Amino acid sequence: MKFLLIILAIFFLTVPSVFAITAVDSAMTVVSLESYKCVKNFGYERAIIRGYFESYCGNPGGDIDKTFIQSYTNAVNAGFTQIDVYMFPCTGIPKCCVSDPTPECLATNFTCKTPQEQVNQLVQWINNTKINGGQDIIVQTVWLDVETDPASNNWPPSNTTLNQKTLQEFKYAWDGTMWNWGIYARANDWATITGDKNWVLDSSRPLWVANFDNIINLTQNFSQFGGWMTPTGKQYKGTDYFCCLCDDGTGSQLSCSSCFTNPGPCCYGFDRSVF
Repeated sequence: MKFLLIILAIFFLTVPSVFAITAVDSAMTVVSLESYKCVKNFGYERAIIRGYFESYCGNPGGDIDKTFIQSYTNAVNAGFTQIDVYMFPCTGIPKCCVSDPTPECLATNFTCKTPQEQVNQLVQWINNTKINGGQDIIVQTVWLDVETDPASNNWPPSNTTLNQKTLQEFKYAWDGTMWNWGIYARANDWATITGDKNWVLDSSRPLWVANFDNIINLTQNFSQFGGWMTPTGKQYKGTDYFCCLCDDGTGSQLSCSSCFTNPGPCCYGFDRSVF
């Protein structure tokens, strides 16, 4: 899920009246208007785009995903009227990447902003940004991504009590915005992060569960956790390449097969879910 742009959609071609999600690896890359049009032509109706990313390499503290605005604009201009945002929060003790130069990247100087600061930053940025000459950005649901990521050293497994406190602070911050928000997680990560698979944060909030079983069925193979008896959404398939309208640097468009064998910053891999 990390560095992903996500597309939530009605999958009319195979399952009538069933919502499906596909996800795109953003890697700080804007999803093009042409790619969104292509996806829309497959019958997809809703997009979820990453708006915030964790501390990673030379980006301490957590920060706005600067590609969100252009991707959001492209999704709107491609005909999407239902668009969500997901937030990969900064937690734990951030660290540098091997490729980062010193002294610009010193892990000991990295600290995460507070949950309240991170939420405020994202909300204020969205509220203060206009697209297409004055159009407001309208977000239906914010998804708080709760998963372990060794690359960013998030959610320290040795301090599950702290992790529970951090989650409660994010809940308090998002509740205070009056925005609709939910959790993206899987059972194993939830148990690792909180120390207890059955620990409850707020089971009244929607759950978007990750379960790559390649089955377009919301409840099949769902293992209850966190107080959720059933998920609102299920990510059922990992990276899948289609609508790869990728500029190779010379202006030509690469096919999906070319993207797969020679991936670049413009290649989009889609995960899919059912809602």
